[in-house]
Amino acid sequence: MEHLNKILEKLYNKLGNDYLTKHFDVEPFEFKVNVRKSDYGDDELYNYIVEVYSTPDLPESFMYKGDKKNGIHISKLKHLFKEYIKYIDSSFGQFGKTIGVRFMNVQ
Repeated sequence: MEHLNKILEKLYNKLGNDYLTKHFDVEPFEFKVNVRKSDYGDDELYNYIVEVYSTPDLPESFMYKGDKKNGIHISKLKHLFKEYIKYIDSSFGQFGKTIGVRFMNVQ
């Protein structure tokens, strides 16, 4: 899975940061990724978990550029990052909920 970690890191650092800096008043983040097989603990409903570490920590919500009232919750960003996985291998899309994305350091 080491190869998948590196590919997702590049994808998130490029596409994820492009999205974030285009829509929100934030500096680019440095993302590190660890993909692991789920141990099916109490809170894991997925076969694989994509753990995304960021520097600096991600905020719980992002405010749109120039708009102090409207923004998105980090759960929308999680969905977007999960969608990016399809760029690597379209078969991941067939699994639906078998791959989960978890942001590991959120402030």
